[in-house]
Amino acid sequence: MRACLVVVLLFVLAAAPAAQAATRRAPCAEGAKQPRCVFTDAKVSFIADGDTIRVTLAGRTKTIRFTGINAMELTRYSKYPGRRRGACHGLEATALVERAIKRSRWRVRLAAQKASSHSNKRLRRSVWVRQGGRWRDLAKLELQAGLALWLPNGIENAHNREYLVLAQAAEAARKGLYDPAACGAGPDQDLPIGVTVNWDADGNDAEDLNGEWVDVHNGGARDLRLGGWWVRDSWLRYGQHHVPGYRLPDATVVPAGRTLRVRIGCGAPGELEQHWCLRESAFENVTEGFGTMGDGAYLFDPQGDLRAWQTYPCLVACSDPLAGRVRLQVQPSRDESISITNTSGGPVDLGGHLVKLHNAGRPDQFVFGYPFLAGTVLQPGETLRLDPGGSPDDDTRLERHAGRGPYVLADGKGVVSLRTTDDLVTACESWGVASCR
Repeated sequence: MRACLVVVLLFVLAAAPAAQAATRRAPCAEGAKQPRCVFTDAKVSFIADGDTIRVTLAGRTKTIRFTGINAMELTRYSKYPGRRRGACHGLEATALVERAIKRSRWRVRLAAQKASSHSNKRLRRSVWVRQGGRWRDLAKLELQAGLALWLPNGIENAHNREYLVLAQAAEAARKGLYDPAACGAGPDQDLPIGVTVNWDADGNDAEDLNGEWVDVHNGGARDLRLGGWWVRDSWLRYGQHHVPGYRLPDATVVPAGRTLRVRIGCGAPGELEQHWCLRESAFENVTEGFGTMGDGAYLFDPQGDLRAWQTYPCLVACSDPLAGRVRLQVQPSRDESISITNTSGGPVDLGGHLVKLHNAGRPDQFVFGYPFLAGTVLQPGETLRLDPGGSPDDDTRLERHAGRGPYVLADGKGVVSLRTTDDLVTACESWGVASCR
């Protein structure tokens, strides 16, 4: 009996260092000091797609959802690559994950800021693989290749900012998803198409769903037919015909130089207005720091090509066509007004910009916004005056009304900014004891 106890004790002592090594606390991101994550070793048993795997963890099978990204979906899952089926770019993302995990000998490290983090019944984790003698973040490899959308998370937020930088670098380089012809020549491939998103509704976003919208602009010289195309945000929300987003009706046409608005809430369609009819807010508001929150709006054609998009806030290859070309002035008392003057020597288009009234003292919170459509052009020296009150029915080319009622601008202090829809500040005006920062 004593001999058996000695053998058991020796086995436990020998196994203890391995067990301790399997779980460790370290910085979540390469090169960072904070925040810290718990890393756990696991063995992969199945690769579902580009953002989901199954692993053996503490003797049990667990499904792992990658933190911070959304890869295109598969319609048929298999351990045999030749049997897989899925959306354009879905197979490529799955293949990248499979190659990396095979090179890591099917062993991965899973990391989380909170052990309870999950997505439905799946554990939410960043997944690390062994490459070139060091551990690499697999989601970063996918983002660098342009094979996944950026999907920030409010709890597992350590990678939000670095992942957005990688996604926007891939956008600028037209890699993977961001090559508009990667899935083959699509309909109206030659037409310039733009997407902008109004991600911050006035007041509480959840109570003003139609205050969020996606604008699709046809910058070409002929009609753009969008039947069977779809718009989506970074999250996966299946809609009609199992489309990952809002499928545009077959009869949808955007005339040359015009803009289609897709509102997030429900409502009756208009000439150039449609409704996604979601029951919740679609787009995340912006926060700053390593846990940067934001989102993206994406337009896909029927082949699965991503034809136009906007992610925000802009961190890479950012440009503001109005920078240094306009002046913002605010009259906060009596006849309240917000004026924008073209100070340049050529015409400027206010499209893709909006005026924001800030919560004084909270530069990241806003009372209301007034967005401008593409084609809102000011000639040199012209001024557009925005009345916070009044009726939009009385709008003219250079006189606009926000319809917010009288006495919107506080006399004592306030901040108004003109900014791009991807959150670059063009100009800012403050008064009283408030400041733009």
